[in-house]
Amino acid sequence: MNIHYPKSFFKLLSVGFLLAVLPLIIGLLINTVAIQQLSTQSQRAIYDAARVAHAARELSETANSLERAAQQSVILQDITLWESYLTLHHRFVNASAQLEGLPLESFMRQELAELQQEEQQLNSYLMKIGIDALEAPDAAIRYVDIADTARQLLTRSSRMIDKEAESLRVLAAQTETQVKRQLFLLLPLSIFIVAGFTYLLARPIAQLEQGIRDLGERRLDARIEVNGPDDLKQLGDRLDWLRLRLVQLEEQKSRFLRHISHELKTPLTALREGSDLLAEKIAGPLTEKQHEIVRILRQHSLDLQRLIEDLLRHGESDFHQTPLKLQSVKPGEVVEKVIDKQCLTMTSRNINLEMKIDDFVMRTDPERLRIVFDNLLSNAIKFSPLGGTIIVSATKDGSDALFSVIDDGPGVADEDLDSLFDPFYRGQAVAAGVVKGSGLGLSITKEHVLTLGGEITVGRGKGIFTVRLPLNL
Repeated sequence: MNIHYPKSFFKLLSVGFLLAVLPLIIGLLINTVAIQQLSTQSQRAIYDAARVAHAARELSETANSLERAAQQSVILQDITLWESYLTLHHRFVNASAQLEGLPLESFMRQELAELQQEEQQLNSYLMKIGIDALEAPDAAIRYVDIADTARQLLTRSSRMIDKEAESLRVLAAQTETQVKRQLFLLLPLSIFIVAGFTYLLARPIAQLEQGIRDLGERRLDARIEVNGPDDLKQLGDRLDWLRLRLVQLEEQKSRFLRHISHELKTPLTALREGSDLLAEKIAGPLTEKQHEIVRILRQHSLDLQRLIEDLLRHGESDFHQTPLKLQSVKPGEVVEKVIDKQCLTMTSRNINLEMKIDDFVMRTDPERLRIVFDNLLSNAIKFSPLGGTIIVSATKDGSDALFSVIDDGPGVADEDLDSLFDPFYRGQAVAAGVVKGSGLGLSITKEHVLTLGGEITVGRGKGIFTVRLPLNL
C-alpha cells in the first residue's frame, strides 16, 4: 500500500497532532457557544420574568389602592380623597403602560388590554358624573373587579417565572445531552486519528529499528528501505549505504585473511621442511638437546599452521557453528601439554613456572580447551619480565572448573578493559619477544570460552586471567 507522506517528519508529526486535537477543539468551541447561549438566554429570561413580576405587583398594589380611594371618595364625597384617587389613577395608567412594554404572553397581554380599557372607561364615567352623583357608588364598586384582574395578572406573572425556570431546565438538559453526544462522537474520531498517525509514525521508525538490528546482527544481504517522510527516507538510505560499506569491509577482511594466510604458508612450508630435514639427520647427527629443540620447532610449526587456519575461520560465518566435540578429559593433562610446548620460550626468558593442578575430570572440547590455555599462557609469557614467575592453576569449584593464569607483568590498563577482547586490538602494554602479537589471541580465546558455555574475567594489578567452565558431568 502506497502512503503519501509529507516531506518532513516534523511536518507529519505536526499534522497528526493538529488533526488529533482538531475535533476536540471544534467540540469545545461548539459547546462553548451552546453554553454561552444558554447563559445569555437564562439571564434574559430571568431578568424579563423578574421585571414582569415586579410590574404586575406594582399594578396590583396600585389597583388595590385605587379601589379603596375610589370608594372612599365617593362615599365620603371628600375632595382630598378624590385628588388621591386621581393620583392613583395616573399611577395605574403608568404601571399598566410599563407592564405592557414588557415581553408578555398573548393571553396576559389581552387581559392587560381589557383591564386598561375597563379602568379607562370607569374613570371617564366617574369624571363625567362626579363624586356626588347617585350612580357614583355603584360605579366605584366596579374597581373591585379591576383589582381582582390585577391580582390575577400578578399570579400569572409568578407562574410565568416558574414556566421560564422549567424551560431553562429543559434547555440545560438538552445542552448537556448535546455535549455528551458530541463527546461520544468526537472522542472515537480523535482516537481513530491518533491511531492512524501512530501507525504512520511507527512504520518508518520500525523499519529503521529493523535495519539497525540487521546491521548489528550482520544480516547484510537485505536492502534497508524506509517508507516515510523524506528526512527518514534519507536516513534509511544512509543506513543502506552503511550496509553496503560493511559488506565491502567484510569482503576486504576476507580477502586480507586469505592473502595473509597464503603469504604465511610459504615461509611456514620452508620452516617445516627444514625442521623435518634436521629431525631426519640429513644435515648430520644431532645431540639430544638439539633433537629436543628440533622437536619443539616442528611442534610450533604445526601450531602456526593451526593458528593460520583459526585466523581464516575467525572471519567466516560458520566459526561459531562448529559443533562441540565433548569428551571426558583431565584438564591437568591438557595444561601439561601446553606447558611442554611453551617450555622453550619460557627457558629463553628464564621464566619460572608454578602449577596448581587438581586431578579431576570434566566433559568439554579438549581442542578448544587447549587453545584457551595456549593463548593465555603465550600471552603471560610475552608480558612477563625476564626471570618472572607464571602461576597456572586448574581447580574444581563446585559444578564448575576454575582455570587461572597469573604473571608478573604490568597487567591490563583500565582504558583497555572495554576493548581487550576485540579482534586485532592490542593494549598499551608492550609485549616482549621478537614477533609482535596480532591482537587475535584473546579474541579467539573468549570466543572458545563462550562456545564452551563459560566466562573469562580479567584481574587488576598484574596479569590475571580467570576462566570458569562447566564440568558438564
